[in-house]
Amino acid sequence: MKLFNTLTKKLEEIKPNESGIITMYNCGPTVYSHQHIGNYRAYANWDILHRALVYLGYNVKRIMNITDVGHLTSDEDFGEDKMLKGARKLGVSDPYEVANFFTKSFLKDMYLLNMWSPSGRSMVENFDLSELKEFGWIRATASIEPMIEIIKSMEEKGYVYETEQAVYFDVTKYPEYTELSGQKLEDKLVGVRDDVNVDSKKKNPADFVLWMKRYGTYADHSMHWNSPWGDGFPGWHIECSAMGIEYLGQFISIHTGGIEHIPVHHTNERAQNYGALQKEVVNIWVHNEHMQAKGGEKLGKSLGNALTIDEVTALGYDPMDLRWLLISVNYKIPLKFSEEALDGAKNSRLGVINRLKEKLGSGDREGGVVLDEFKKLFEVALHDNLNMSEAFSIFLEVVKSRESTKDIFATVSDFDRVFGLRIIESLEEKVEAEIPSDIAQLLKDREVARNTKDFVSSDRLRDEILDKGYVVKDTPNGQVVEKQ
Repeated sequence: MKLFNTLTKKLEEIKPNESGIITMYNCGPTVYSHQHIGNYRAYANWDILHRALVYLGYNVKRIMNITDVGHLTSDEDFGEDKMLKGARKLGVSDPYEVANFFTKSFLKDMYLLNMWSPSGRSMVENFDLSELKEFGWIRATASIEPMIEIIKSMEEKGYVYETEQAVYFDVTKYPEYTELSGQKLEDKLVGVRDDVNVDSKKKNPADFVLWMKRYGTYADHSMHWNSPWGDGFPGWHIECSAMGIEYLGQFISIHTGGIEHIPVHHTNERAQNYGALQKEVVNIWVHNEHMQAKGGEKLGKSLGNALTIDEVTALGYDPMDLRWLLISVNYKIPLKFSEEALDGAKNSRLGVINRLKEKLGSGDREGGVVLDEFKKLFEVALHDNLNMSEAFSIFLEVVKSRESTKDIFATVSDFDRVFGLRIIESLEEKVEAEIPSDIAQLLKDREVARNTKDFVSSDRLRDEILDKGYVVKDTPNGQVVEKQ
């Protein structure tokens, strides 16, 4: 499979580690509030990537971090800790209580959206937080010692300096610091940042915190640990370097995140990796584009324009409608969100289900084989940088084809191993409703067309009925119609 490498700005073949395993690190949630649909665009992309890799025969080892300490507002070094901000908004004093509450919220959403856990296991409805590591999620607060060790390694190699307030990475010691972002180091060095005024001993504006001491602004910080540099807490960036190397080793095939991670978080993480190990750790950096509001602006909590999963379902949408929308285009393409877009995804999903229900009226769905010509095309699309538009196009061709019912069902079920849309399970859903007069007239017209063997008109009328929200099944006793 080829993916777009942000570092080299080109498509590259993924590489396994020495044991033949594709190792993958996903930047996960900061659990100080509910995740929103913009966040889930990223998680859905990486869920599809994981499923596709397994589908194509790769052996995958994947982890995702859960940030429950050290992520400061605006990604800067002296902002408010997001966990303490979450505690204040929730009206509690214990940030661990906040972390547990919003971690459970995140895991519930992952279950609703039919995501795999990072370990490749299906999600369960009532998740026990004691099983996080088993499912491939690593909490920052459970990885303090690896963070301290990697900082010590960087310190021994001369990349680190200490002030009264913090331990910093000196970006001037790493000439390739801005290669990932494409920025100029001199611009970063002369840039104005408020945290330089907070710590006058900081050498360069671009230098970033590895360990924050309980001093000044953070003298009473409630989340803290002992370290060689004093009592304090880790910076946000160090957790990903430490977890990635601790659990995946010194070669990570794929590291993912949103494009917002490129200029600061992943640039800093790459510098840390080199400072500790003196080599490139990540083979391919993969970043998804933002999900945008209808007007083109980014969806975000701070902007107040991003819905949660619960808010989406409260509008009457199935979580699989949202999943369809999230995975329907390539991760490198900005995706605009609106209720109209959700309606389109819902109609497409239900249209597929209705066509499959219709086919059940004329054939058995059991005992089929995957249609090889479609499968080969599907695999080519996945290999091509997760070309999801093409993959969906092939999928819809299968659904509309005149192949045997059982082979169509076998192929749809096979492709849904990647999509994760629960297509076959959804066939059991039935809705009883009165038939409006316009639908009844279309059914009469279609009956006439079928009796006169005008199958072109019959198919056209069937599609028109589908567009109006009803599915037609042809049975030995005549036409049967159901509301989608």
